Amino acid sequence: MKMRSRIRCARGFTLLQVIVTLAVVSIITTFALIGFSSTRASLRLQNSVRQLSGYLEKARLDALRRHGNSTVIFTSPSTYDVTMDFEGAGTVSTRTIPFENDVSIISTPLPSLTFNWRGRISACTLTFAVQNNRGEQSWIDVSDAGDVTINSNVDVLPNASYATVNTNSSVDSTAVVSGNAVHNNTVDCVGSGSGVAGPPISGGPGCPDTATPSSISIKKSGGGTATITVTATNTGTVSVSAPINLKVTPASQAVSGGSSVTFSIVSLNNTRGTFAVNFNSPCTTLTVLVTVTN
Repeated sequence: MKMRSRIRCARGFTLLQVIVTLAVVSIITTFALIGFSSTRASLRLQNSVRQLSGYLEKARLDALRRHGNSTVIFTSPSTYDVTMDFEGAGTVSTRTIPFENDVSIISTPLPSLTFNWRGRISACTLTFAVQNNRGEQSWIDVSDAGDVTINSNVDVLPNASYATVNTNSSVDSTAVVSGNAVHNNTVDCVGSGSGVAGPPISGGPGCPDTATPSSISIKKSGGGTATITVTATNTGTVSVSAPINLKVTPASQAVSGGSSVTFSIVSLNNTRGTFAVNFNSPCTTLTVLVTVTN
């Protein structure tokens, strides 16, 4: 009996046991690799955004220190040029900074920022979004004062109402503010990220298709809906392509020549900025700019 037991133990694992073990190991390894890949993609996005915000802050401080201009200009969705005095020696130079792999700007147009001698920019609030290859998104706000924030809800200050202040024993009569009006906090900036509906986009010569309006704004995370009307000259299909943070319904529609179809656009998350939504009509591609705000 002892000899039989020893022989049975010496046989080792069966082929079925080996196959099951290898299958379990393969499954665990696959999930581990997927998790590792996802983590690396998230880190690349975070590192790229933090590096960009760091250069924005450095450019602003350099403009203040030199009483001159410093710029951060995107030359492609994944690279930007920083022009400033990097060494603090009074010599301005330009360096090209790349994002990490598979990270790019998804807002339009590509950001271009100039900090003046007061550390300010010309836009009231400039917002742009960044995305990695897994669809994770982040956004940056640069206010007209030059303040840089990441994934925050900074926006233009609201207008402030004021009224007449009556004098009394505790108020200097020369300090009276008279009137009943609204102070506009945006008088020192020439633009904002709020989005304004523009004229209809035309398909150009030989293709008079239009999309109306050509630009519009909606609130983030389902806070509002934009409606776009596409008018087509030829019979066919109008299909849509949009970034993943926007949902356009329906995805496509059949259209008869000379008629119009309507699409609805809604924001799916908190990502803010201005994004291009393309409507592919039977004879051209019409681009509508959708600005997502607070």
